[in-house]
Amino acid sequence: MIRHNKILVPTDCSDQSTEAIRRAGVLAEKFDAEIHLLYVMEPSMYFEMDMVAIPPLDDVDNTTQKGVFRRIKAQVASFDFKLIVHMKESVGDPARTICQFAESLPADLIVIGRHSEKSTFAHMLMGSFVERVVAHAPCSVLVTVPHGLIGDEQN
Repeated sequence: MIRHNKILVPTDCSDQSTEAIRRAGVLAEKFDAEIHLLYVMEPSMYFEMDMVAIPPLDDVDNTTQKGVFRRIKAQVASFDFKLIVHMKESVGDPARTICQFAESLPADLIVIGRHSEKSTFAHMLMGSFVERVVAHAPCSVLVTVPHGLIGDEQN
């Protein structure tokens, strides 16, 4: 299962990704593997409107990146094991960016936290983010479900 000693954990700094990191830490200790944390940033949207005043896009991007760095730093600080942090900008579907990064690493395993679906209609149109990662992953994928999410589904 572990040949390259690399586990990839995509993060959005949510409770679900924090749980995925925790579980990856257990596996990394068992298999003496590195944990690579990946945050995928969506590119800035460009549009033209004469009547809208917005700050320069570079300022928006810099502010967004600073906020992301702060959230990732806080997430990483909550663990007592080493995490190697990567940030990539998504050109298209972030799920594909994660899979391409996993292939280039090369990762032995992707550990990803499952979020609850927002709506059945959206799920039917696009599928879930996690399903797209599983469908295109170059390696095994472990999907984690936070304890609170399981209890919410039973109610």
